[in-house]
Amino acid sequence: MRLTRLFAAIVVLPALFAGTAPTLASSELQPIEIRLVAEAPAGGTALDIAGSDAVLEVEQETLLGLSDFVGVGDVEWTVEGDRRSPGFNVTLTPAGAQAYEQISTDNVGRTLAIIVDGRIVMAAKILDPVRAEGFLLTMQSEAEAQSIAQMLRQALASNE
Repeated sequence: MRLTRLFAAIVVLPALFAGTAPTLASSELQPIEIRLVAEAPAGGTALDIAGSDAVLEVEQETLLGLSDFVGVGDVEWTVEGDRRSPGFNVTLTPAGAQAYEQISTDNVGRTLAIIVDGRIVMAAKILDPVRAEGFLLTMQSEAEAQSIAQMLRQALASNE
């Protein structure tokens, strides 16, 4: 089954928050997680945005983590307008899909950060509630996509 982007519009947020200093990301991050982006500086966790020099503050609570995912697809090239990107689908467990729908329903207008290997690979504004069994993650290069997909497959296998 082919999955689509997780939101109707993707908005990468390269801005830094001023004010309360966020804590730096720790090694306690899961291989993949979804968190809300902080609406205002609040001493949350600062994470690098992949492919950028920017940092974004995310809330402390992990909304979806490794145990909410069940599969990682093969790397394929995606086309969006005139942009081609390597990417792969990640599949949620039934409980993860249900939680994802509730999270998107409760947080319309907020921004979610998709965190992989301690870096934000996507920050997307929720425009509408999302009902999906998974979503597509795109990367900067095919080598990066292959490496991250393999790392996530290994993490899922060791989590069983």
